[in-house]
Amino acid sequence: MRNKKYHRYTGDESMLAELKKKSIMRAIPLVLLFVIAGGVLFAAEFSNIRSLLRGHVKFETLLPDEINGDLIVEASINANFGAYMEEYSKNTKTNVTRTTDIYYVIWTGDDDSEDYKYMGIKVPASYGGQMDRMAEATYNYEMSDTIHFTGAVNKMSSEEYQYFREYFQESDWTDEEIDEYTLPYYISVGALTGGAATSAYVIFGIGIALIVFGVIILLYALSGGDVKAFQKEAATLGMSEMELEAEYAGARVMIQKDNLRIGRRLIFYMTGRRTRVIVNDKIVWAYQQSTTHRTNGIKTGTTYEILVYLLNEKKARRINMPGEEKAGEVLQYMYENIPTAVVGYTDELLSLFNKDYQGFLNLRYHNASGQDMPQ
Repeated sequence: MRNKKYHRYTGDESMLAELKKKSIMRAIPLVLLFVIAGGVLFAAEFSNIRSLLRGHVKFETLLPDEINGDLIVEASINANFGAYMEEYSKNTKTNVTRTTDIYYVIWTGDDDSEDYKYMGIKVPASYGGQMDRMAEATYNYEMSDTIHFTGAVNKMSSEEYQYFREYFQESDWTDEEIDEYTLPYYISVGALTGGAATSAYVIFGIGIALIVFGVIILLYALSGGDVKAFQKEAATLGMSEMELEAEYAGARVMIQKDNLRIGRRLIFYMTGRRTRVIVNDKIVWAYQQSTTHRTNGIKTGTTYEILVYLLNEKKARRINMPGEEKAGEVLQYMYENIPTAVVGYTDELLSLFNKDYQGFLNLRYHNASGQDMPQ
């Protein structure tokens, strides 16, 4: 009944060609993950980096049609026309709200400009008192102290622009006048300056690094790097290439996806993109281990592995399993075909393995050593 779930390798292509193909297929999802994640970060910060590389521009020197979302400006503000919007944060525990930023209406250019339009400036709430006094002075045609700001020019979101338009509509401006004499931009004070500028560079750099790393992984797989690592490991076995091919071709395929194959002399399995080998007559113990994963106490899944201990090695080889049933099938096959291996787990076996290793080897390994492995 068990044999109907297994099949032998057909040998239609060479072992190394098949391993390279499997390595490439394993690499593609990882490559896509790195490239997509990197591309998102790259795109998110591209405009900001372009602004940073262009450097700071004197806001007063800009004509209305030169103002866009790719600028970092140094603005000397001595007039504004009042606030049109506030941003606030809310403490979810106390339900107390706190104003964090205030948006004011300003105009472009300097005091002598004839070509100007109205736009916004977003300042920290701590500047609210100064800006309010400036607005009062502006409406009274009085001089006001100049406040120097540095920040990025941002395009207003639909919500921000709606509040901005309502400010002018309340002053009886027509839609045509608003369209003609205003700009849908605002200066975000502090944006892309100091630590914010550093963060933009770091995020942009991470995006590039992720893309490059993804490309390197793909090139490595395409060049057969993972296969070369397998060949290097296999070279230590003392088998000719023909013997290795024959062992691979004759091995039973236990799990097609992970390329788990148990042969007369070797076990082949994949970790990540690389195929690994285990010498069967070096196996002393194999058993299943399941791990339950939880996030904030909520079960998110269970993973299954077969742990394989080799002679005089305290660290187990780990072979991924798709489920408990398949792990049981593989262990049963190992028990029947690898006479050196103790198969299964009990606390008593663990204690013997740790405290009396030679006694553990006497269970099967010493009795089976030197025997031919089953066909």
